[in-house]
Amino acid sequence: MKNTLLLLVVFVATGLTAQKNLNGKIYDKHPTIEIVNKFTEAYVSGDVATIESLVTDDFIMYNTMNNNPNYKGGDVSNLIGQTNFIKNNMVGVTLKDRGAAYSDALEFKNGSIYVYTYQIFTAYDKSNGFKIKTPRNSTFIFDKSNKKIRRLLWADNTAAWDKWRLSNQTIKNGTIYKDHPLIAKVRMVYYNLVNGDVEETFKDFSPNARIYDSNLTDKKYISLEEQKENVSNVLKNFEIVSIDEVGYPDYLDYEGNGGVALSWWEFNLKNRKSGETKKLSVHSQMWFNEKGLIGREDVYYNANLLQ
Repeated sequence: MKNTLLLLVVFVATGLTAQKNLNGKIYDKHPTIEIVNKFTEAYVSGDVATIESLVTDDFIMYNTMNNNPNYKGGDVSNLIGQTNFIKNNMVGVTLKDRGAAYSDALEFKNGSIYVYTYQIFTAYDKSNGFKIKTPRNSTFIFDKSNKKIRRLLWADNTAAWDKWRLSNQTIKNGTIYKDHPLIAKVRMVYYNLVNGDVEETFKDFSPNARIYDSNLTDKKYISLEEQKENVSNVLKNFEIVSIDEVGYPDYLDYEGNGGVALSWWEFNLKNRKSGETKKLSVHSQMWFNEKGLIGREDVYYNANLLQ
């Protein structure tokens, strides 16, 4: 039995060893990486002459995210067209290593060399300011001389480019109302607040609502209970003489579920101790869920006026 186990161990170890086969070497510094870096610099700057000098006549590039079964990639003219389009339509173009990533050159034992890059492409559309930012993973395959790029395979986040294409269109994303049942709920919030009823003020808020206060410095948001406590403390120090609408609220009913009510208010406050009066401007964005409850509020004001 002992001999049988020993033989099994030997066979397993031998099998694991047999599965290894050195097929080449990986370099983080290599002449082909320098060629790829030159290609990247030329691509970003729109240097067509340099790009043409770095690729073969039979160069083909492939977008690996393209799932069209008839897709055959693009040639040198497509590469030049893409480069010129970026040069003529984009500003602030960069293509840099992503985080701690760096290029790898794989030198296979058959002599072929692949260079892999892991980068971030960033650019701004000069016509509308839209920012495109996407990871870009690329594979550069060199010719037999290992001096020119014969194939380029790249992958971007297609959603980033889709969003950019839409940015040049006029697209409706919902309806704006200046009067709406949910605007009535917003007005009730401030009606109850001016009457000093904290519980009624927040009755249309979801129990797990988040409050994003522009004056927060130590965290992103506070809970509904924390907001109730904050408002109660303000009411201890100030009497709310009046709260008046500035203009009128807008309810943005987005396509799909949910919407947001935007409103602007002027608070007239009286300090309970000093009798001093102050005016406080407030902008509120109340986000309603599918149940018609306020699940989030973004509120902007100058908290220094409440000192």
